[in-house]
Amino acid sequence: MSKHQRPHNLYFHLAAVLAASLGLGALTQAVLAVGEFVPGFLITSGLIFVVGCVLYAAWHKAGAGKVLAWMMFLAFFVRLGYGVLLAWGLPRYGYEEPPQQAGYVFDDAFRRDRNAWVLSRSDKPLTRAFSGDFEADQYGGLLALSGFVNRYLSPDIHRPILVVIIAAGAMALSVAFLLAGLKRKINGKTTLWAGWILALYPEGILLGASQMREPFLILFFTMMFWAAMRWLEEKTDWVASITFGVSALSLMLFSFRVGPAMIGAVLLWVWVIKSNELRKPWLKTAVWVLIVVALAAGVWFMRDWVREVLWWDTLLTIERSGRVQFHLGSLPTWLHFPFILTYGLLQPVLPAAIAAPAPWIWQSLAIFRALGWYLLFPLMAYATIRVWNLSPSFKKRSLIVMVLIVWVWVVVASARAGGDQWDNPRYRTVFLPWMAVVAAWGLAYARETKDRWIKRVFYIEIIFLTFFTHWYISRYYPYFPRLELWAMVGLILVLSLGVVVAGWLSDRRRDRQRIGVDHG
Repeated sequence: MSKHQRPHNLYFHLAAVLAASLGLGALTQAVLAVGEFVPGFLITSGLIFVVGCVLYAAWHKAGAGKVLAWMMFLAFFVRLGYGVLLAWGLPRYGYEEPPQQAGYVFDDAFRRDRNAWVLSRSDKPLTRAFSGDFEADQYGGLLALSGFVNRYLSPDIHRPILVVIIAAGAMALSVAFLLAGLKRKINGKTTLWAGWILALYPEGILLGASQMREPFLILFFTMMFWAAMRWLEEKTDWVASITFGVSALSLMLFSFRVGPAMIGAVLLWVWVIKSNELRKPWLKTAVWVLIVVALAAGVWFMRDWVREVLWWDTLLTIERSGRVQFHLGSLPTWLHFPFILTYGLLQPVLPAAIAAPAPWIWQSLAIFRALGWYLLFPLMAYATIRVWNLSPSFKKRSLIVMVLIVWVWVVVASARAGGDQWDNPRYRTVFLPWMAVVAAWGLAYARETKDRWIKRVFYIEIIFLTFFTHWYISRYYPYFPRLELWAMVGLILVLSLGVVVAGWLSDRRRDRQRIGVDHG
């Protein structure tokens, strides 16, 4: 591309961003009709344009590829569109509850946004968001950001969609950082599919279409990951170090409980990879001892909080579900928590989403979220098994660390939120970038090696879904016959074992036939 073409393309692209911003701003204001049209149109369009320019700059720095452009565009557009749909549809087709009548899916977002509006209308500095005066946000970061938006962009009337625009932009920006990081060390289909999963994973779409902190946590996490990838290539990189530091600080402002876990995960990932280059065994051992001591100290200092949280969330799960109470009654006490933990791993439960009667806007949302998890979960499980087949390399070390950290976090999220169908998936999703990488690698490996076991993993899930969908349908519509729960679980296990054995025998038969052909 010549020097004369670059400014021409820049002006053309910025004009396209401006035109799209004006169109989306007009459509958003027309649908939501918050306040007078002209101020709302200008404010909304202006914010979309600023976000669009940031995304354009990130896209250009990440390589300016067409596929990345589509990923980022869809990541932003789908979330903004879904946010507008929910804000418009929940008051009309949702339940008669204050958050839904105000257009919010999450009660946390509803309360935080209301507090942010109150803060913005007061004469108090926005730093009061971190004082603990507002119980709706115990960390303060998102409350301060929302207060800033209300005070300086929309002082005339509360426009909740403005925070959604920023959240959608944060998710789209995280796609650029993830792909820019991955292409430095992990190329091909894994990078491509990881980007698509991060851009279009349903729970990520819902969170990016809401006034929640998770899109920002995901963005800061991908920025740290990008910086870590640059560290692995260059000994001195001030850009990467500054990016990591700013991202880590931002994480702590948005969540000082989740932040250390995400920062520690990236640093541990870097250490495992770089430690292989150390020539002094004693130094490597000393660092590992420090890591173990630090982890033990963290668990020790947070033990009371963790114990209270686990007990409280488990209690809430039991109290909210009469069905859970019923089945726990048939189990010994020591199996109660493992039962709740397993129940949490299955949330949001797809059979329940399909069978449970609900307004169309809620049922479609429930199916959408659950379908995403039930597509991602088997890919992650398959990758967890197959990653050990790789020969020793950077890819194997990096993927194994990702796999272990992701599963530890998934289990912690399930324990932290019990069997809750909202908090559990939300906590789990903060590590979506690495979950996407793990799942994408599993899919790429299966296609490259033509491994039949990935299909068998899905066959087992289909068996589970078939039986439990019928079970939930018979629960809500009693005229359908039903199996007793534990008898059905036993039948699912037997059929799943049958899939495993049949697959193993089929592979052995093919191996014998191939050996026979080779000898012939």
